[in-house]
Amino acid sequence: MIKTPRPFLPADRQGIAVDALSVLLNLFLFPIFTARLDRLFGESFADNKHAFQTLSLLMLFILACRLGGLYLKRFPLQARRRSKGETSFPLYFLLLNTPVFILSAAFVAVLVAQLSADAGIVETNYGGTPKDSQTLSLIVVFAIFFLMCLEAYFVYRLTKPLSRAEKRLMSQRNWLFGWKTELFADFGLFAYMIIWQVFYNHIAAIFLTPPANVAETLELKIVSLFFLTFAFLLFYLSPRTVFLIEDRKYLGTWLFIFAVFLSSIAPHW
Repeated sequence: MIKTPRPFLPADRQGIAVDALSVLLNLFLFPIFTARLDRLFGESFADNKHAFQTLSLLMLFILACRLGGLYLKRFPLQARRRSKGETSFPLYFLLLNTPVFILSAAFVAVLVAQLSADAGIVETNYGGTPKDSQTLSLIVVFAIFFLMCLEAYFVYRLTKPLSRAEKRLMSQRNWLFGWKTELFADFGLFAYMIIWQVFYNHIAAIFLTPPANVAETLELKIVSLFFLTFAFLLFYLSPRTVFLIEDRKYLGTWLFIFAVFLSSIAPHW
């Protein structure tokens, strides 16, 4: 029996589209956004209450996009995999999402703590920021734990085949299985990726810009690229793993991902 060669690109190219958009953003828009995000981070960690609230609200928005995208993505994803006779997939690589999700959940938890201070639930310092206390620690820990459990559940749902009731909805052409629903889900997942891409570009700028009065040698570039590769895996590849469910076995996928990496270092090289 002759084995049919695997195509260069996957049939479902949502992940490829995300990569192509990321390349364009890396080259033309992210350098601008990186500078603004850098100022926002700097003001936030300088005890600027309004800047920290803005940053936390941004993290809350992308976290909501992520959770909404994970919930809605399951229906069209499982419908396609059912038609191919492949309803399950390895869950282990989705664990790569954990470090980035902890970071975003931590920002949201701090926002919850700030809102608790504004509501008088916890004490505040003179600057209006929450004062360290056992109550505040419990609020932050509970918020992070709740958000992590919620995401873990939605990730687990991605692996579950459609139930009998869901199959009936699919046969009735329910909106959950339409292209508009998947487009909305992909937008949420992409928005989550983009914010972390801006943060990653900030890291790339730091690694690829030598300190003042330091000669930029080939050895220094190699070391910088080595550490930058791990940052890329953390801040780009891990949020993209939802799309890797369908396109991880294709050579074209990994070439597009490599193009994203090259485009992220090109403005700083």
